[in-house]
Amino acid sequence: MSCKVVSTLTLNGFEKFVCAHRSWQTIAHAAHLSGDFSTIITNASYAIQCLLKRHPSMRTRLRIEADRYLLDFFEYDSEYFSIDLFFSTLDSPNNSWQNIVEHRCNQDPYSNNGTIVFPLFHFILIFDSEQSNNNLFHLILFENHCASDGRSGFILINDFLTLITSSNLFERSEPLNNEILPLIGQMIPRPFGPLYPLTLFIAKQIYKHELRQLRQPRVSVKAIPFLDGELSNSHIQQYKTKFLFTSSSLELYSNLHKQCRSYQMTLNGPITACLLLAIHHCFPLDDNTRLKSFGISIPFDMRSRLPRSPLTSSSVGFFVGIGEFKIYRSRSILSTRFWSLAHECMTIIRNQLSVIGIPSIMNMLADIARDEHEFDEFSRLFPEGRQTEFGLSNIGKYPFSCDYNQGQIQLRGLHVINNSSLYRAPTVVYVTCAGDGQLDFSLAHEMESDEKAKYFLDYYMRLIEICADNERCKIETTLDQLLKLVE
Repeated sequence: MSCKVVSTLTLNGFEKFVCAHRSWQTIAHAAHLSGDFSTIITNASYAIQCLLKRHPSMRTRLRIEADRYLLDFFEYDSEYFSIDLFFSTLDSPNNSWQNIVEHRCNQDPYSNNGTIVFPLFHFILIFDSEQSNNNLFHLILFENHCASDGRSGFILINDFLTLITSSNLFERSEPLNNEILPLIGQMIPRPFGPLYPLTLFIAKQIYKHELRQLRQPRVSVKAIPFLDGELSNSHIQQYKTKFLFTSSSLELYSNLHKQCRSYQMTLNGPITACLLLAIHHCFPLDDNTRLKSFGISIPFDMRSRLPRSPLTSSSVGFFVGIGEFKIYRSRSILSTRFWSLAHECMTIIRNQLSVIGIPSIMNMLADIARDEHEFDEFSRLFPEGRQTEFGLSNIGKYPFSCDYNQGQIQLRGLHVINNSSLYRAPTVVYVTCAGDGQLDFSLAHEMESDEKAKYFLDYYMRLIEICADNERCKIETTLDQLLKLVE
């Protein structure tokens, strides 16, 4: 049985980097829920059909033809889109959700001799039938990154939970949405007008220089290949990504938010400053008296940042812009005040939205991806596939109510993570907030020691918890004092 393809988009921008040479990135949104999980089992089939009508991206497949990476959009067909493709259950008293997420994200999703990935979205409900219905259970949404992003997962989980707890679910008539949104690269304007070719040439030379510096990484990695042989048409291998998860105390988000309001900054400031300090402490350099400049890749949700685009707050797809964060000069650990560093971090991140930030980076990557010869040339510069050494994805607060149908199901927490494709940052921290008000942290890594990775993630979380305490982290608190408070 086949289904009609109504539109096909060629992945020529950053999306190509997440699936090039038959690699993949699978995002997992792990929603931790309480309430009656049997409601989800009973109503999932109809809710999934509503989602398929509402979001065209859920009706997609990834198809590879030679060196072309194609995203096919299917016509809606309820018989073709069976429930088993998009939803499954797992009664699992012994298997942890963490192990399931890590295994599934690292699992090769390709079929048809490595040319097709379908479906690109799948929900798994994990529960323990031997426990009462009020115990915690988990809804995991897996998405291929070429068709989705962190914010899309929020939208889909909210839509799904809203539908399955709706009293009139089976009476509703979901309208069919056939709008095919452009790829993100087509919506970000080219900067600098007629000077763009010159600035592009300069940007590529800078990028090549930065890639060469990654040959000696600050964070030691232990790459674990999937296969003994190489992936087709690739001179490097895809490696397994290891996952870690943790959560803060319940009041951390509100306390940190109060601190940020008092210092007139966004949460990005302290979250990024604490990451720099955690790297400084856990992966020290010879001179440990100064906080050195260190590049961190940061994704940006572009839905509200492209006013002339057709994107809305409910658009599902890959609508992320990539920026690079780096402090301009080294800072003294003894004399630099923490909130001064946090303010600088916030300002640098905000400036990534200017023409010399995301527009330049995304257009440069798109130019590289479109030219197969140049793509091959650049990919050979990536040391074992590393595009950057570290990433931070502050996906943010779940923007919807966490109580569904007056508490029939409640969202208690939400972790987000994805594995790494061939061209990647080998260490990425993800930060989210939902439900009971804690911050949920995820770490995707290739570090040589699992113990080192756990120590790093715990240390990072403790730094954030202390800077959220207005009695312990004040306006005059220095970096040195903050580090000593953690110890």
